[in-house]
Amino acid sequence: MKIPDRAAVFCTGPNWFLGVLGYGAYFWLSGRVWCRFFCPLAALLHVYARFSRFAIVSEKARCISCNQCTSVCHMGIDVMAPAQRGEPMRDPECVRCSACVHACPTGVLQFASIDRSGFVSLDSLAASPVRMREG
Repeated sequence: MKIPDRAAVFCTGPNWFLGVLGYGAYFWLSGRVWCRFFCPLAALLHVYARFSRFAIVSEKARCISCNQCTSVCHMGIDVMAPAQRGEPMRDPECVRCSACVHACPTGVLQFASIDRSGFVSLDSLAASPVRMREG
């Protein structure tokens, strides 16, 4: 009795199709399948972010639409869209890592707290290198 070659078993039939389907789905779902759907720490951070009074705010007039903030976001969030509208970044997937704040070349983004009435109180500790140079 001849045992089939291992490569022949995995490269034929439904195994091959399921492998290609799984690989494609991983990248179609932005490559963060574990973080977005299964990670317990991410689930806790999403709950925190949804009910948090802290947000990333922007100065609409200073935004130059360079897309640096969105390109460095570890969670794959479109940070530039709310920045262009002058709205606070309130996406529940945002974990407040400050990568977008640090990467902004004009210092548009900064941390703030927003109370229930909508009053925005800017954080006194500058996370942006641009804001640090400005003083």
